[in-house]
Amino acid sequence: MAPKTKPARSSFYEIVFRGKPKVVRAFLEGLIIGSGSESTVFYSFLDGIEHDGKAAQLAEMIGIRATECHVIVDAGTSALIKRLAKRIEHDTGLGITKHRKVRSASMDFEFETFASRYDDEIMALLNDLPDSLRMRGFTHEIKRDPDARGVEAYSVAHHFESEGKGTISGPVDALVMFRRACLDYPLIKTEDIELNVG
Repeated sequence: MAPKTKPARSSFYEIVFRGKPKVVRAFLEGLIIGSGSESTVFYSFLDGIEHDGKAAQLAEMIGIRATECHVIVDAGTSALIKRLAKRIEHDTGLGITKHRKVRSASMDFEFETFASRYDDEIMALLNDLPDSLRMRGFTHEIKRDPDARGVEAYSVAHHFESEGKGTISGPVDALVMFRRACLDYPLIKTEDIELNVG
């Protein structure tokens, strides 16, 4: 019997286009549809992926005067764009200023709850991380104050309080999907995803 092997991890690449994010997004959608390929594309302004220049990142997110668009694409889409780079710039004016492999990604998070059921929900999410993601530096503190039972939610004192924080790291695609799952939990605050590229 052959030993079990782990499936090969997909490679992802960060590509920085010189052009407005809406134009880049429309172009990539057309390119992908036209090529007939299955592609994975993440846009920094939609999925909270950090890149150089906070002011430029904010402009990209809200769509004002942004002159660059950062995207993360799968290996097949990366190869297609690399092959067509000169033609893309000549025909559309969208230049490519960076094209580099994403080795891994990480994201800091924190949460604070005032009811045990919310803490249980968040811990269930964190305990069910995909195998490819790792959590490090996790701290979780629970405080119970029996004297505060029945106090209104906006009070200074609460019967139950919990808070936690940590860092999740791993492949960028799995981390983007986890960050999206966190959007269903308004008590979790996620920072932007940081890329390890090279």
